[in-house]
Amino acid sequence: MNNRHMNSDGELPGISGLGGWLILIQMGLFISLVLLIADLSQVAEIMDPARWEGVRGVDPELYAEGIRPLLWFGVISSVMLLMLVIVNLVLLYKKKRQFPRMMIMLYIANVLIGIVTWILIARIEVPREQHVLDPTSAFNLTIRSLLTCCIFIPYFLKSVRVKNTFVK
Repeated sequence: MNNRHMNSDGELPGISGLGGWLILIQMGLFISLVLLIADLSQVAEIMDPARWEGVRGVDPELYAEGIRPLLWFGVISSVMLLMLVIVNLVLLYKKKRQFPRMMIMLYIANVLIGIVTWILIARIEVPREQHVLDPTSAFNLTIRSLLTCCIFIPYFLKSVRVKNTFVK
């Protein structure tokens, strides 16, 4: 990069800072942070076999072979997403050059996790009277994640504000 066009903050001339569409990104990161922490705070309750077998009438074998692995995938993916969100918040407010790349990784991770969740739910054979998992919500989440990718990945790749803000 040619330094003679940079100002004293290391930014290129033009629009910069954490305004504009980056306000939506910040809001999304904080909402994700709160939702992921809330999800993870309920892990013990969600993973309890009695919740599935007793209250919902799920066969213990179905829980052990289908639902428990799905729940573990959810916990592990939530922990990974939480770490990515925290890293992205730090990079965002330090205006680090890695932030746009890490946000793109977060968006792609959301899509991949949605696809795997959808497949895992869809492959579990649940008797009609015990149907406690609906792949439709996982599919809808995956579609929303794909739409988010279609909007914000090009934004991070092309935005003058992004290029001017994340220079450190």
